[in-house]
Amino acid sequence: MLSEKGLLIIEKLAEHNNELVTSKALAASTGMSERSVKTYLKEVADFCEQNSMTLDRKPGKGMKPCFSDAQIGKILDVAGRKSAAVSQKKRQNYISYILLSGWDTYTYALFSEELNVSKNVIMDDINELDAELLLFGIKVHRTAGYGIYATGSELDIRKAMRHFCRYPISDKQVIKTDDHRLSRRAAEVIANNFRSVNLSMAVDMIHHVERRFDIIFTDYTFQMLAEYIAIALFRVDVEKELKSDELDLSNRICDAASDDDAGTETEQQVQKNGFIMTEHENMAREAAGFLERYHGISLSQPEIMYLAMLFSCAEGQNRVVMSSEEALSIEDEMIVYLSNLLAANLIENELLRESMRSFLPGSIARTHFGIEIDNPFLSDITQSYASLFTVCFTVSRYYEKYTGAMPSENEIAFIALQVGGALHRNPMTVRAVLIGAAGYATGSIIAGKIENRVPDVRIVSILSSDRIEHIDEYDCDLILSTIDTQADIHNDMRFLYVSPLISAQDEKNIRNKCFELMTGQSAEVSEFSHMLSEEFIIFEKKAKNRKEVLKRACQLLINKGIVQSEFARDVLEREKVEATAVGCNIAIPHGKPEHVNRCQILVIRLDKLIEWGERMADMIFLLAINFDSVNTTKAFFHDFTKLLNENGATDRLREAATPHELCAAIRKELGWN
Repeated sequence: MLSEKGLLIIEKLAEHNNELVTSKALAASTGMSERSVKTYLKEVADFCEQNSMTLDRKPGKGMKPCFSDAQIGKILDVAGRKSAAVSQKKRQNYISYILLSGWDTYTYALFSEELNVSKNVIMDDINELDAELLLFGIKVHRTAGYGIYATGSELDIRKAMRHFCRYPISDKQVIKTDDHRLSRRAAEVIANNFRSVNLSMAVDMIHHVERRFDIIFTDYTFQMLAEYIAIALFRVDVEKELKSDELDLSNRICDAASDDDAGTETEQQVQKNGFIMTEHENMAREAAGFLERYHGISLSQPEIMYLAMLFSCAEGQNRVVMSSEEALSIEDEMIVYLSNLLAANLIENELLRESMRSFLPGSIARTHFGIEIDNPFLSDITQSYASLFTVCFTVSRYYEKYTGAMPSENEIAFIALQVGGALHRNPMTVRAVLIGAAGYATGSIIAGKIENRVPDVRIVSILSSDRIEHIDEYDCDLILSTIDTQADIHNDMRFLYVSPLISAQDEKNIRNKCFELMTGQSAEVSEFSHMLSEEFIIFEKKAKNRKEVLKRACQLLINKGIVQSEFARDVLEREKVEATAVGCNIAIPHGKPEHVNRCQILVIRLDKLIEWGERMADMIFLLAINFDSVNTTKAFFHDFTKLLNENGATDRLREAATPHELCAAIRKELGWN
């Protein structure tokens, strides 16, 4: 018999039947740690073997469940559910689809009957949906004796359909596509929800544009185009076309210009912005012409301009369609900012510039227009490279500056991927001198141990103890000594004592010292230590949701005079747009720097995991800091990334039972004691 956690894992595997799934992905979707997932997978594997269910384990790649429909039904039975009952996400998916499609005859009772749950459950589902749909400009109406229905602009409805309708509402059709860039899961959703013929036409239109303009769209933007174009064709088919006044593309970006220039954008400036430029319009017209010639469907001018907008949100693998001046400005500012934050020379990295130059125009357009993409690497990046993802999160300020909107975590993850690649291509080696008293042969063995365990270190000299006073004669970044000397060299910032055995603690100390030396951030460590105190650590035992937690936390900061009242609104608005979970079940919500009176970190420890956007969280670092200050930002991320990078660090923090213990645990992990 499966345990509760084992059952949760096998249900997730059933949701991804015939797909390759990693333990990291399972951890992200279940809210469990990766270690726990691996522990319970043995139980799941035994269950599968006992019930003749195929779970193909592929070392280094993941696992692929190959369950039959009957076996999936058995899993649902074991879960104690009726086959007709569905999860909350799937219920809300169905309700969203009905409301956004324009049905106005559905009542609580009808939804309750179709979804096999009580009317109270349906009411709770619709209340939650109401708040989320409002973010897309969609209003849910409840009229006694009439029904429940939704209203909004056609443009907003299409974007909401892409966001909320993420599961097939009918029996799954197996969709075959010759283009590997469209995932099977996405194809099933589009075909079942928006008709397979519209998916086929959308893919044909994109292929025609690629041939005509000698461009190959990236995987994620090809899928984005297929999704949004199929939805557009579906809406045109039911006579829900865009009106000319619904698609105002003249003010496409919040230009960082003076107030005197506002409202006087010339045609030349319109061309400059790079969203609806000649080539994008030509792509749209070519796609529309193909649709009319081969399928007999004629699109109106607003629909063609909508296609142009979508093509402006796409990137090519083989060339940049059009790069705007805003994109180049953001590229420069981002790279300089990240170079300062990471103390790495990214400015002269031409490969990084080329990849950012290709990515940013489409990313800026998507962020401004509210067009969403799926990043296939998101889970791996947030789980395996949580610290880098967290650092890159701060570049959202440049998107806000130029577009007036927050980028999604999918966009940020792509930037983290590019920056991570640049850092790997620009390795920074720490040159170290090793001082010992046991002779050159023993010193060579110790040096070999250090270089094997810490690849960033290269031992350039092995010195005897009598050379300590002459250390300045040697060109080095780090001084490692097996002698716990009391000489003046002990006060040198480069000095670090290690035992001849090179223990795990020694390895950790060397890595931390290398990080300080490579990033030049040691001077700011004490600044962050002043932002954290026992007074600002809360243990929450009755937290129900993210909004409730943040309201109480922000109010504490307001009462203490740390932030202004507007700070709470900033934090909640930011979370509505994009959740701030960064992996390891940790979130870093934050507000605007202009509403911060003095820098402070508020740590909230929850007694259980709660939903934080698409992920889960039980430890929250509410940041009241000034991200405009590079030094302050470096001070925070210097130590915060240590917590994320150090194996077992976050687990050790979670063992703390009181604010005093948690504060002490953080200080111990960061070496402040």
